[in-house]
Amino acid sequence: MAYQSLYRKYRPQRFAELVGQDHVTTALRNAVRDGRVGHAYLFSGPRGTGKTTTARILAKALNCLDLGPDGEPCGACDHCGAVAAGTFLDLFELDAASNRGVGDTRELLERIAFRSATGGKKVYILDEVHMLTDAAANALLKSLEEPPDHVVFVLATTNPEQVLPTIRSRTQHFEFSLLSTDALAAHLADVCAREGVEADPEALAIVARAGAGSARDSLSLLDQALAHSTGGLEAEATAALFGGAPFELRLRILQAVADQEPALVLVELGALLEAGHAPRRVADDLLRSARDAFLLHAGAGRVPVDGPPEEIEALRAVGDALGNTMLVRVIETLGQAAVDMRGIDAADPRLVLEVALVRLSRREAGPPLVLLAERVERLERALAGGAVPAAPAPAPPAPVRASGSAPSAAGGSAPGAAGGSQPKAALGALRRRPTDEASVGDPSPDPVDAPAAPPAPAPTDAGGPGNFDLDEVVLAWAELLPTFAMATRSAVQHAQPIRVDGDVVVFGIAPQMLAAAQPRFRSNADTIRTALTARLGRTPRFSLVASGAVDLQGALGGGADELPPPPPSDEVEPHDIEDARPAGPAVTSVGILEAEFGATVVEEHPR
Repeated sequence: MAYQSLYRKYRPQRFAELVGQDHVTTALRNAVRDGRVGHAYLFSGPRGTGKTTTARILAKALNCLDLGPDGEPCGACDHCGAVAAGTFLDLFELDAASNRGVGDTRELLERIAFRSATGGKKVYILDEVHMLTDAAANALLKSLEEPPDHVVFVLATTNPEQVLPTIRSRTQHFEFSLLSTDALAAHLADVCAREGVEADPEALAIVARAGAGSARDSLSLLDQALAHSTGGLEAEATAALFGGAPFELRLRILQAVADQEPALVLVELGALLEAGHAPRRVADDLLRSARDAFLLHAGAGRVPVDGPPEEIEALRAVGDALGNTMLVRVIETLGQAAVDMRGIDAADPRLVLEVALVRLSRREAGPPLVLLAERVERLERALAGGAVPAAPAPAPPAPVRASGSAPSAAGGSAPGAAGGSQPKAALGALRRRPTDEASVGDPSPDPVDAPAAPPAPAPTDAGGPGNFDLDEVVLAWAELLPTFAMATRSAVQHAQPIRVDGDVVVFGIAPQMLAAAQPRFRSNADTIRTALTARLGRTPRFSLVASGAVDLQGALGGGADELPPPPPSDEVEPHDIEDARPAGPAVTSVGILEAEFGATVVEEHPR
């Protein structure tokens, strides 16, 4: 006797033998038992989920000579045997994919009027019904709407959305679903037991995952695995056959992407390809691993993922390292690479995969908005994890001395700044700046009698104590600006954080606007300092400088011509902010205008 494939040998013959489709079999069995069978059914779902098999079992139940009280066919009578053998006279199967014309449909419908040869029901099974032409579908429509009492139609399709709505509305629609990995593994174990084959549970799990939810595909792969094995089914041999790219190598590639190491990405990918794995298969396997890592991270462990516990933990760690935004970018990029490698013009699939992975490992190579979202997410994760420690509570301010007064007897200088790294200078002293920047800000200038100040430290993004991260300041400024009062907002809205010098936040403004912005920035210094301190958790110092990097036209909406010319190239000596405050409580009309409306005195005329 010729060998019969497992998916044919173990095709279900009763409703109870169907795996994973209880919602369908229960409804059909009850309808047969109660005599409430409809005249037309539509079975839809992925391939290999039992649509045609269920239609044949329904034909058995409708014509069984010894139907059980629960609606199950006996499987032993002549009619059940003829249906199983494919020789039953009242069962008609039509492949609509190859017989899709209107002539084929009319030929089928001409036989509907004839009574059943066995006295039971005539069952018409139309497989892949969505492939019918419009003319053929319309020819079927009338007979489908009002068939004779002895006829039952069963339409099967993998694409129900392509079936005419008028046909769908005349049927009872049952959707078949893919099987879970556990259900498939249990079904494969039962088949192996009936075949007398020793099977490793891990090997069965590998075959079930490779079957991707299809019972027929899983049985076909089990057939292949048994042919490849010698006696039993072992996990190692099965993994080599169906496991795809080894998990450890896939994990190294994703970890290198998370560490932003393009050279290591290429090395690990080369090792994987040199082991004999095809680039297209590697891309699919990496995409699947990235998808699992995304589900573990975004679902916070509440979304089940197939795989051994140690692999799940490793994927969770990679997902935490990449973050949601980067994981989405990895999935989109690898998905597009997989599509490109299958295209007609893909001359070198390996090159397509290498370029995609290197682009992922270099954050600056992505779209600007995506890069910004990734940067924000990394900053939020760092802040949530305590990577940026909060500064200690600021010390109470020292008593204000008049400009030029003698130093205190305690030591000749005011208390140091945060961390004690920089001494606080006397009020009213001047600091010399390079000629290309005119600054006004909170950093206290050096005393008049002090030696020349050392050069300013190089800009840094480090977020340690006393220092500020530029990303952190930019985000804080964008959030705080809309919360300011109208007068404050109008005074400082054109200033932008451009760099960080230790604990000094440097705001840049267009050179043409510097002269007008300096007094307004001074008058609102307390508001700015208080807001930034509350948002950043530390008290910053800040300065305002002329910067050509700030877009004047964008800031003013094209009104740059109305501004005064930029200040001369001579050095501008900014005074400390506290020294620019009014000496007394006197209130003038000009001061009210400046405070309430952000007004600036441009020119004064003598009375």
